[in-house]
Amino acid sequence: MLSLKNLQQYFSGRGPLIHVVLDGWGVGAADETNAVNRANLPVISRLIRGCPYTQLWTHGKYVGLPNEKDMGGSEVGHMTMGAGMVMEQGPTLIQNLLQSGEFFENPVLSRIIQNCVEHDTPLHLLGLLSNGNIHSHVDHTEAIIRHAFQSGIRRCYLHALLDGRDAGVQSALDFTEPFEKLFSELKGQRPGIDYAFASGGGREVITMDRDNNWKKIETGWRIHVQGQSENQFPSIRDAIEYFRKQNPEIIDQDIPGFVIIRNGEAVGRIEDQHALIFTNFRGDRATQFSRAFLADEFPYFERYRCPEVLFAGMTQYDQDNQIPPDYLVGTPVVEEPFGKRILELGLKQFRLSETQKFAHVTFFYNGGYREPLDPLQENYHFIASDKIPSFAERPAMKAPGISKKAVEFINSGEYQYGLINFANADMVGHTGDFQATVRAVEAVDSALDNIVRAIDAVNGLLVITADHGNADEMLISNQNGTLEISAKHSLNPVPFLIYDPLYNGDYRLKPFGQEYNNNLSNIAATNFLLLGQAVPDDLAPSLFED
Repeated sequence: MLSLKNLQQYFSGRGPLIHVVLDGWGVGAADETNAVNRANLPVISRLIRGCPYTQLWTHGKYVGLPNEKDMGGSEVGHMTMGAGMVMEQGPTLIQNLLQSGEFFENPVLSRIIQNCVEHDTPLHLLGLLSNGNIHSHVDHTEAIIRHAFQSGIRRCYLHALLDGRDAGVQSALDFTEPFEKLFSELKGQRPGIDYAFASGGGREVITMDRDNNWKKIETGWRIHVQGQSENQFPSIRDAIEYFRKQNPEIIDQDIPGFVIIRNGEAVGRIEDQHALIFTNFRGDRATQFSRAFLADEFPYFERYRCPEVLFAGMTQYDQDNQIPPDYLVGTPVVEEPFGKRILELGLKQFRLSETQKFAHVTFFYNGGYREPLDPLQENYHFIASDKIPSFAERPAMKAPGISKKAVEFINSGEYQYGLINFANADMVGHTGDFQATVRAVEAVDSALDNIVRAIDAVNGLLVITADHGNADEMLISNQNGTLEISAKHSLNPVPFLIYDPLYNGDYRLKPFGQEYNNNLSNIAATNFLLLGQAVPDDLAPSLFED
């Protein structure tokens, strides 16, 4: 077997290196729960059989998340791949700050508390009510509520975005009921306060968007800010139960938006001198709503009134544009991400995805910057995602177009490295539609065929992996022991393979197992060697076996 030093020489002058991320494509059980297993995948099956192959962990401590049951996601997955090391991610940072008490010393939070106490105005909390730890965690929200109470805030209103995606498909009441109990507990201690739910709705219907679907943001604005909705209920339980009665199969993420009414009035309209904290820590689906609050000129819909509030994010969602300017916890910043390192080596690169994952192959993979550092050496290209109610309607998504564009980039001879994301397995997997997800992964497999052929033609190199699982575990056992739909990420490992048209058995990848702990942080060093470059000393080791 070639040594690592010899591998650098072995790959020198080859290329380009194309790095494909099969978003949401894990290695699950070979049974009826696994849409990947049920699909006809001639290309990927052939590559796994004939190429250097291993598997990688993408969850928990392997990507900087607090607990072993914390599922990985596209954000942390791409950041870890780009960093080439395990970084403490948003939820870990927040958890550590909460445990130490430093979280409550943040000057932004202190200013918010002071504002609400001095003006006797409400604190509003808006965010995904979930323990998925992908966009948010209920523990963070609870901690802020308790701190608000202890600080003397009389009114606190919770605007709940329902999950069903990073948590159980119909788990909303599991997250809302503990808060109702908390509100009752606090009122028992101080009868004059008003802590309550004010509005809500499924994350796929209102407020959380990353695809410039401003109608979705507008709906959230009307509900949360103005307290306007045709769906009005006396409690959040009544709302959830009503929509489930209307459609027993409805997933929490698809529950229509609603307002909580008391004495004929919306409980928690957002007014001047109020304060609002967006409790999501992940930025891609929090930025647009934040812009609606912060922008002086806003062309996307008529806000009618934009209240003067103290607005803060749990983190800063868009560092390039400083959205929002006020936030409670800093986000991980990668000083020397992979793209910047190879740029400094004079290697030209492209990034390619559809809109749904464009931030991941740019902002997150870059560890905090969205635009190219050198537009002459970095080509960031996206294909607009379909604006449809559900990606199950078009499971191929933009895979054919991405494949075609990738071949153009490869054939151009201009690039030494390219990062490509196929969103299908993740985005269609999140719909919970098993058969559509099967068709989605089949579409990706077909798209890969053209890329493999292009690699053959130029004697290039191809890395295929994934950022986390999803389509590999579409059904899970419930408390009754029967299978139910799952639309969330899995804890399964993901594939990693190298397609090398000139491969002759001179190198191997580390086997998957506890001895090696293969994970996404090992990819950057691997890619350096495939580019014929020395591996920087600060990176996690490569996946090549010594």
